[in-house]
Amino acid sequence: MRYKTTKTYINAIRELEGNKIYIVGAGKYGEIIGKYFDKHKIHWEGYVDKCSKLGQVNGKIVYSYGGANDGYYVISSYYFREEIMKELEAVGIGTERIILYENSEVFFDIYSDIIDTKKYTDRVKVFYRKYSGKSCFIIGNGPSLRIEDLEKIDKEITFASNSIYALYAHTDWRPTYYCAGDPIFCKQMMTSKKNLAKIMDGCEAMFTSVIGEGIEYRNDTNIKNIYYICRMNKKLNNNLPEFSTDCSKQVYLGGTITYDMLQLAVYMGFKQIYLLGMDFNYSVERYEDNTIIKKDICNHMKEIEKEEMQFYEAVLQRYGTSYLADIDLQLAAFQAAKDYADKHNIKIYNATRGGKLEVFQRVDFDGLII
Repeated sequence: MRYKTTKTYINAIRELEGNKIYIVGAGKYGEIIGKYFDKHKIHWEGYVDKCSKLGQVNGKIVYSYGGANDGYYVISSYYFREEIMKELEAVGIGTERIILYENSEVFFDIYSDIIDTKKYTDRVKVFYRKYSGKSCFIIGNGPSLRIEDLEKIDKEITFASNSIYALYAHTDWRPTYYCAGDPIFCKQMMTSKKNLAKIMDGCEAMFTSVIGEGIEYRNDTNIKNIYYICRMNKKLNNNLPEFSTDCSKQVYLGGTITYDMLQLAVYMGFKQIYLLGMDFNYSVERYEDNTIIKKDICNHMKEIEKEEMQFYEAVLQRYGTSYLADIDLQLAAFQAAKDYADKHNIKIYNATRGGKLEVFQRVDFDGLII
């Protein structure tokens, strides 16, 4: 059973009163839907998740696929709903007992009922056109990146993400703006103030998902430079991801945190954006037709790759592979960014040393920075 509006979705679940209801997915999305059910007195049995060894999450039992086949199944994830539905069907759950929502805004309606998300995402407005007409660098963590490159742009406005902090011990350079979006990364690095201070060291501000762990610090008066964005999934008619015109309302997903940073940079008014360390070449790549290609290469420069290893194990346990890049989705996102930039007199250049990203005009970094 599929629903496109929050009202019809919730009403359908309420009509199941008296039956056993399971939330499929014991991650962040499942946790939030569970909180909504509890708040509105919708009785539910527990979670169903491939990682049933979790045992319990927030006091609710986590059943394996096929371990609970006597009720109705509410799929918590919008992004993996079709995949999860097939998995449920494979263990004998009929489609008439599977409930999912087909509009990502449904989830944000549910989340906003628990936390007034707009109150926090509105804070991003202070960055609107802050750097009108200026230039910036967006740093990727690819193996082509060099410490000396970062030191050359120490006075520039820069965006960087995820495990870039692994380089802090080797350079005085710090990104102006730090971004984190990967759920597993955020769960491990943003659940303590010590780790938070580590990844934000020397940065002017951090951007992270309003759904992620960082939201726990939303009212902490000692942490004022975390800004929350609503990361949503939406595609245009040409099957490219939407490109946000207002990052205080939403930032659209494109398979890579780089797409978030591109939207933020445009929102801030930058007219020249240079990409550096964006190799676009991964050890495990998944394509639209679900073909998976594995290569014997590193995903990141060595210092970052070493740091990332602590996160790979968690990904491997949950998803069956340590690192997987949706290469066609990323390529579509880069094309969407270029299309938007071309229409709005914004120049995006690729200053990466080598790599496979050819969407943007190439420039020589050494000739660019003197």
